[in-house]
Amino acid sequence: MSQGTEQHLEHAEHARHAAHDPFDRRVAMTMAIIAAVLAAVTMLSHRAHTETLRLQTVANDRHTQSNVYHTQASDQWGYYQAKKNRQYMYQAYADELPILAKDTRSPEATSKAAALGAKWQDTAKKYGADSDGIQKKATELEDEAKKVADEAKEAEHESHVVHQRADRFDLGELGVELALVLCSIAVLTKNPQLWFAAIVVGIIGLGLALSGYVVQ
Repeated sequence: MSQGTEQHLEHAEHARHAAHDPFDRRVAMTMAIIAAVLAAVTMLSHRAHTETLRLQTVANDRHTQSNVYHTQASDQWGYYQAKKNRQYMYQAYADELPILAKDTRSPEATSKAAALGAKWQDTAKKYGADSDGIQKKATELEDEAKKVADEAKEAEHESHVVHQRADRFDLGELGVELALVLCSIAVLTKNPQLWFAAIVVGIIGLGLALSGYVVQ
């Protein structure tokens, strides 16, 4: 793409003003049409490339966010396991206390053992309640991580689709530019065959550009 769209339009305008016979006028009109098509295809190509970069950025951000959620969920599961272990430990202490208490003839010892057993039971329940809350939070983090990972995959797929579409637009732009060059040569050489070739190449280029919309 050595020349910009504006320059092609300028060449077409010059050719139109310089036209002195019907052939030159026809070629000049063709060049004006091709230049307009080129401007449209170039705009589509630039927009597609910009959208590709945007979607790739979104996908990367979602992957990073998903990893953060996975790490947080893993930390919560570790915390949950620690709470559960303490719950089981205090529950075991409370269950074993009546068996291990030997001085059952002393009311004071029995009272202390009962109080200690009740305390351990309460502590076990507290750790159980804490672990349930931690489990719920860890599950929510895992669900959020999965949701964000799905969003990342969707953005990646859209990025690939738009990138393929941009490639079609680029090929179409190249074909339309080649058609414009052939028209310029046709004006200089007064060769109708080059003019027809330019029309065919231009149509092919436009077809390639439009085929970008069928990419899925």
